[in-house]
Order: sequence, then C-alpha cells, then structure tokens
Amino acid sequence: MAAVKRDSARVFIDATVSELKPLAVASALAEWEASTTGEPAAQREAAKCETELRLFLASRDRHERTVESLESNPGADPLTRRQLRLLYLDQVENQLPRETIEDLVRRAKNIQAEFYTFRAELDGRPVTNNAILDVLREERKTPRRRAAWEASKGIGPRVAGPLLELVERRNEAARSLGYRDYYAMRLELQEIDEDELFRVFGELKDRTDRPFRDAKRDIDDRLAQRFEITPEELRPWHYDDPFFQEPPLVDELGLGPKFEGRDLLKIARDFFANVGLPIDDVLARSDLYERDGKDQHAYCTNIDREGDVRILCNLKDDERWMGILLHELGHAAFEKGFPPSLPWLLRQPAHIATTEAVAMFMDRLIFDAGWLQRAAGISLEHPDQLQRDAFRALRFEMLLMARWVLVMTTFERDLYADPRQPDLDDHWWDLVETLQLLPRPEGRQAPDWAAKIHLTAAPVYYHNYLLGELIASQLGAAIERRALAGRAADGYVDCPELGGFLRERWFAPGASIHWQELLESATGSPLTPEPFLNDFVAGEI
Repeated sequence: MAAVKRDSARVFIDATVSELKPLAVASALAEWEASTTGEPAAQREAAKCETELRLFLASRDRHERTVESLESNPGADPLTRRQLRLLYLDQVENQLPRETIEDLVRRAKNIQAEFYTFRAELDGRPVTNNAILDVLREERKTPRRRAAWEASKGIGPRVAGPLLELVERRNEAARSLGYRDYYAMRLELQEIDEDELFRVFGELKDRTDRPFRDAKRDIDDRLAQRFEITPEELRPWHYDDPFFQEPPLVDELGLGPKFEGRDLLKIARDFFANVGLPIDDVLARSDLYERDGKDQHAYCTNIDREGDVRILCNLKDDERWMGILLHELGHAAFEKGFPPSLPWLLRQPAHIATTEAVAMFMDRLIFDAGWLQRAAGISLEHPDQLQRDAFRALRFEMLLMARWVLVMTTFERDLYADPRQPDLDDHWWDLVETLQLLPRPEGRQAPDWAAKIHLTAAPVYYHNYLLGELIASQLGAAIERRALAGRAADGYVDCPELGGFLRERWFAPGASIHWQELLESATGSPLTPEPFLNDFVAGEI
C-alpha cells in the first residue's frame, strides 16, 4: 500500500509539473519582455501570464491533493517529499479567489511599470539612474548634488498611494489564509523563522554598532573636507548613493578610471571560465546596456530551468558595474549549475539567500588586489597599499549593508503591521537616522521609502541580502579550508577548486534539501554570523 501511495504521489507531481512548467516559462518570458522594453503591451502580457500561473497554483483541489500526498507519504523518498513540500509552499499564498489574485497582480504590475519607465528630472530634462549616480560621485557643489538626490526620489510620490493600497490588499489576502499579515506569511513560506531572523539581525546590530560608528565618523570627516563643510552639515545628498546603501569615497581607490575603456564582459567571461563556471551562453542571451523604457536595475532570471539563464544590466565601464556584473553572473552560474537529473521542481536554489550568497561572494572580488591584477589586468603601483585601502572600503560596505538591511526589514515589517500609520514618512527617517546615522533633510515630508522598488516588485525579500552576506563569509571560510586547504586565494583567478566546490557542494543539490541542511553540509555549520564578524569586525584595520 505504501508503494502504491508513493507511486501515486510521483504521478501527481509529474502531472502537475506538466501543466505548471509552461505557465512558469511563459510568465518568465513575459516579465523579461516587460522589463527590457517597458512597453504597455508587454506589461499587460506580463500581468496576464503571472495571473494565469497564480490561478493554476490557486486550485483548491490540487492543493488538497498536495497536502494529502504529504500526510499519507511520511516514508516517501526525500526527493518526492521535497517536491511536494515546494509545491505546497507555492500553493499556500495563492489559495485565494480569482478576483483577488487578478487584483494583486494588476496593482503590482502597474506600479512596476511606473518604475521601469520613470526617469528622474534634472536640469529640466529626464536622466537615467546612472546619470544621477555620476552626479553624486563627481559633483562638488552641494546645490546640484541636492537637486540630483531629490530628483532620484521623484518616483516616491507617484507610487506611494498605490503601494499602500497594494500593501493593504496583500494583508487582507494573507489574513484570509490565517496569517498575522503578509510579512509574516512571506517569511514562513520562505522557510524562515521570524523570531530567529530578527534575533540574528539584532545580534549583528549590537556587534557592529561601535565599528560602524567609528568607520562612519572617519568617512564623514573626509566627506566634510571634500565639500568644505563641517561633519554636522552633511546631508543625504553628500553621499554617493541615494539611499546610502553603498559606501561613499570609493573613488579614492582610483579604480573607476582603471576600468574606462575596458571590456567588462571579457573580464567576467574569462574569469568565470577559468574557475570552471563558463557563462558565455548566459551573456549571449542577456540584455546588458541602458536604453529608454528599460528597467534601470539589474537582475538574473532562469527562464525554464533547462539552461535558458539571462541577466539584465545597464553596464558602464566603471568599477561599480564591474561588481554588479560579477554579482549577476554569480546568480547565473548558480542557476546553470543544477544537474538535469534533478526533477524540474528541484532545479532552483534551496533558498533565495543561497544564491545571493554566491552573487555577493563574486562581487566582493572587486575589492581584491589579486583579482584586479590577474583577472581585470589592472596594473597597480602599490598593490599592498591598495589592498589595505580596498579592504577598508569593503569593510565599511559590509557594516553599512548590515545597517541598511536593518532599515529595510524593520520598515517593511512595520509597514505591513500598520500601512496607514500617519507618520510613515517620519518613521522611515527615524530608522535611517538611528541605524545608518544619516540625518534627515530639514523639513522634508515625502514618501522617500516608496522610491525603493523592492517594496513593490520583491516584497519581503530584503533580509535575504544580509543573509546572503553572512552565508558568503561562511562559504568563503569553507572554500579556503576545504577546497584550498589554506592556500592563498589570490583573487581565485585560475582556481578551478572554486568552481568545483560550488558546483558539487552548493549548486548540485538544488532545492532537494532545506537551505540550512545545505549550509551545514557544505560548510560544516548551520547559519552563524561568526565568519562575517571575523571578516569585518574582529580586530582593527
């Protein structure tokens, strides 16, 4: 009887996948077209395809069959049970009426379309995100910097109202399914314990407080000298990133000019090939340069889980986009790394944070003198000094990342707890001042929080960036210990051991096991912040 039930479960999975797969592929292709063109027709098609996918997952009969198969097959083989578990997780949040699903998708897609086509206004003309960042990195005059910063926030008032309505609708849907709110539901369906997550983040906050304050004081002193003001006069527009999520003064390393005129694609292609993770086919399918109507951000997508992996970028020949390219190709290498023998449902990362970890491991290489010399072919007069300076910049970036993610995760949890709280704009700045130590502009009343696209397009996601950084450090320690046996990494250039470790220990299992089990198997330990703290907090620079 047990064998019959196991066979029945496999037949059910196969039948489900045969219908689910084409819907998922169609949705991924439609979203790609929408984000690369910004065309209204493409946006409508993306909404239609996502709705059809979610309606398939909404089938109550199919959901009940999934639950029944899980409950009646406690001894089923692990791959069968894991597939059923992943189906269950995808189905739960879609157990909603058709009109609710259609409404949620339509609202989210409409807001995303605003982000895709929005261009900030500066000097009386529309400009790209890259142009705004150029001003914030290069301009010395405060009024123009302020104008660029304020222009970057122009999307906020346009989407804040619709976004708050979407948050309320998401909450209503989640509560109808028995959850406290949408935030709690999304964490549970990501197999994350909310209390444990915020406990770990709280520990990180406490243990990075002093080093972050010290490092930011030094940054502020140098910024004040640059702009010929006092540190107390610094405001958000004096930093290089509109959200202060990336460190200022990276140009002091002098890396930007060293990438001018260089072929970033060749650098990345050769590096990944030489560690045994070739990505030529990914680049051939990708959309890499900016143009009107295109999404100005960057992402990686696995269209069909059968080899069609792509990235979207808006490349410039500078060190920032070199890092972003490495990041997205880290995702792509992961998505390419699932063996075809894995069932289709398991050909995905064990968790969002596990793929973010690889991407972050790769983009840290931009701060490695060995990688800059050997992979990027950059001549360094004083590599030892640059390595010290680059590590100081990376250290501040990691400390800042921890604080920035705390702003986003805390705000988003509070947003879903009470989306109509009257002081939402002030609450955002309270968190920014407390956690990032960034003073708010005097008298400013604007929904600056709404300018962050993730609140719409990737809700309850931001915690995965910090989890990814923690795992990246944990992976890095394991690679040095297990793959390199203590040998110097030297930028991992021509290091097939890196690709071999990632392929065999990190990519190959796909989603066949829980992400914590994968982490313990690959590194010898469940999630711990200690490697990250050892990398960026222990000792003095």
